[in-house]
Amino acid sequence: MASLSFLLGMVPGTEKVETADDQLRADLQSYRDYENSDELKHYLELQKEVKSSNFALRKKKILKAKYKASEEFRKEVRYNKLMKRLKGDDKPDEVKQLEDYLHSEEFIRQKQFLTMKPTERYETTEEYQKETEYQTLKKSEKVIWYFKTKKKFPFKELERWKLTFEENFNTGQLDREKWMTRYLWGDKTMDSSFVLEDDKSFITDGDNIEFYDKKARLVTKAAKIEGLAWRAEQGFVLQNFDYTSGLISTSKSFRQKYGVFKAKVKMAGGSVAQSFWMNSETMLPHVDVARFESGKLYANYFWGKGGSPQKSLSKTNGAKYADEYFIFTLEWSPNKLVWKINNKVFKTQTSGIPQEEMCINFSSNLKEGASESGLPSAMEIDWIRVYKLKN
Repeated sequence: MASLSFLLGMVPGTEKVETADDQLRADLQSYRDYENSDELKHYLELQKEVKSSNFALRKKKILKAKYKASEEFRKEVRYNKLMKRLKGDDKPDEVKQLEDYLHSEEFIRQKQFLTMKPTERYETTEEYQKETEYQTLKKSEKVIWYFKTKKKFPFKELERWKLTFEENFNTGQLDREKWMTRYLWGDKTMDSSFVLEDDKSFITDGDNIEFYDKKARLVTKAAKIEGLAWRAEQGFVLQNFDYTSGLISTSKSFRQKYGVFKAKVKMAGGSVAQSFWMNSETMLPHVDVARFESGKLYANYFWGKGGSPQKSLSKTNGAKYADEYFIFTLEWSPNKLVWKINNKVFKTQTSGIPQEEMCINFSSNLKEGASESGLPSAMEIDWIRVYKLKN
């Protein structure tokens, strides 16, 4: 049975949930990009130097420096004394050397530097430039954001998972490397599509898959076609159908044991059965991550062996979940299955948990007894993502 919050209609908005998820992933990417940036590397190098004891000693020495305590002052005093003692125009070598030095750019620059006020003198140094650049970067939005984010690190849960499968339907056509458009059993045994005994629409080999606005549509419509149907007593029987429908599956390309399986899907209102489901190499186990049928939304699980499989069925009023996009999720761990809609828990299963790899499937079918009104009808898929724990 669905959780009480779903029976009461307490489900977060899809746009809000998706925006929050997308923003968190974008923030993590921005965080990692800046973490590896030259700017942050430079800031940390500046911080290390500016905060060092060696830098503090250099700064102190610059601020406390006095011209009268310098070697330049000593040489100037020595030169003046020698000049006072000088008789005649003939200058000794020492006087000439001191005179050349006192007229040099080096002496003039150093004297000017040492006779400045301490703060003005410091402002002309490389140390001041580094300290100023460090303080400017320290107050920058990027650095503040980075260290604030690093302290909180809201990505712990996101960092645990690795994206193993993604489909956004951006190309406007079906990627045949990823997707097959018929049941695996028919493909392996007959190289043909087929439908089940209670289907009155036939699954075409991709003809009922449409694309628009970077979304895939599994269309069910009125169309005459001949195809195979499975009959328990007769096996596969060739028959005529008045309706067609669509299916996409990763049976040949992708399977995974455990993880998070999620998709943003819009179920069409009406009588068409639409499903986001998972299965193994055989018919069981079978998980309906989300199944919309006869005005109800289901989260189902079938497992076991033989002709009497065990099952766990949960449902809620489907009117709320028709004709709008929702994010349907299955979280699968060794001891638990958790169904979610827009990140809110819908159902939990702790018995008979599957222990083999499973593929993902999306299908629409018109079942026996269902009304044909409302056709054509389309199940729409915006995106699909599958994650696996990194460790």
